[in-house]
Parts: sequence; C-alpha cells; structure tokens
Amino acid sequence: MQNELCAWDTPLSDSIFQFCAFAGKNTRANTANNNQRIFGQPRYARYITPMSDTQFDRKPNDKAKTGAPLLPCYDDLSASCAYGWSMLKRGVKDRKCAFHTPSIATISATGSPTIRTVVLRGCATEDKILRFHTDTRSGKIAELNDNPFAAMHFYDAGAKIQLRLAVRLEMLSGDAFDAAWEATRPMSRECYQVMQSPGSIIENPQHVQFDASASQDGKAHFVPVAAHVLQMEWLYLAARGHRRALFDFENDTQNWLVP
Repeated sequence: MQNELCAWDTPLSDSIFQFCAFAGKNTRANTANNNQRIFGQPRYARYITPMSDTQFDRKPNDKAKTGAPLLPCYDDLSASCAYGWSMLKRGVKDRKCAFHTPSIATISATGSPTIRTVVLRGCATEDKILRFHTDTRSGKIAELNDNPFAAMHFYDAGAKIQLRLAVRLEMLSGDAFDAAWEATRPMSRECYQVMQSPGSIIENPQHVQFDASASQDGKAHFVPVAAHVLQMEWLYLAARGHRRALFDFENDTQNWLVP
C-alpha cells in the first residue's frame, strides 16, 4: 500500500494527488458494499466543509461579524431610554415578552436581600411608574413598610437588553386599588382566596385551603403596588460593542457608562 499511496521520491503534490485518487476509489467501493458506511476516506475528511472564496471577502459590517442588526438607538442616549420604556410597556400587554415577569429585590428585617419574580401589570411612562400585584400577607409587604426602596431587574435574552431599575414602592388604595382589582381575571383572584399566608409550611401541596364562602373573593388579601422608577440602567449587548447608560429621573440626568 505504501508504494501505491505515495512515492517519497516524487514531488509532494503528486503524492497527495495519488493518495486522494486511491482514497476516493476505495471510498466509493466501500460505500456501495456497506450500506453507505464510509471506511476508505481519509480519517478527518468527513469533518471538513469546503469553503467558498466569498467567505474570505466579508466586509466589516456583515452580520457574521457584527451579529444581529443593530437597533436605531445603539448610539443615541435619549432613544435608548425611550426604547427601554417601550419594552416595559410591551411587557405589560404581552405575556410572552421577557419583560412581563421581572425580578424585584427588597431588604428583609434582618438586613439580607430577598428576591422574587412578579408579573408586570402596569406602566405609566410619563409618570415613571410601574405596577405589580401581591398578597397583603406576603413577606415583601412587611419589607416595603420597613424600607420602601427596592431594585427591579429585566432581561430579554433575544434582544440582549437588560434594565436595572432603582424604585420606591408604594401600596395603592382608593380608586387606584379598585381599578386594579376590577382589571384582574377570575383565575388571578383565586391566588388571593387561599386561607394560609404565602410561605406558610404545609405537609403537602394538597393542603392549600380555599375559603369557599360567597363573600370571600380574595379582595381583602389583594394589593396593587406602584414602583416609582428613580433610576434606569440600560445595557445593550452587541457584537460591535456593548452600550450601557444610566438615566437618573430624580436629577434629570443621563450618561453613558463603561459597559
């Protein structure tokens, strides 16, 4: 086989040509006789994908180098802020949107941070207020009574956009409370009809008890919470270069940050 595969006294290009010719002949024979199983081709040939000349002629702006097409707000500070608010508004309406279920962190009585997921229920862009609902008996209510300042985190993996918000929490009452309750669906109200407090220890999941009385619809345990947005930190991950910015709504300032 050594004499057939290559002759060391011939030019290297001739040896390679002879080897490829032999391997190709052997591959075709084995393929026909062994139900498409390849034995005779070079060891690594099956893993090699031919490259076209155009693969070496990409321009710097091609998608292969820059990733997904950039958003128009990429280098625009004010537009980045507006885009962030538009994503928050979409998060209220679109249950499939990543911003529909943000995380919110508060400080417990012991001084340790606690974090949980909430459902975004409202977004007032002009007033810089978000809204979510919770149970009056939950731990976060006691925590916001002690310290109303919290942090909210949103991340959309598809868009590669993260928002970190510094907020001040406020429990709503009066007309705002009534409007929020009327907007809830029956299936959502069932969460507030549970007799035990959220986080109570039970022997098994079937021990959750509901109050079946006609007068108990969960309203007594329901509370809408307003999150007054004090600051918004924007992070946009892009192959061409990340963009990070801080929008301080209390002091009416906006600045680019090092990503």
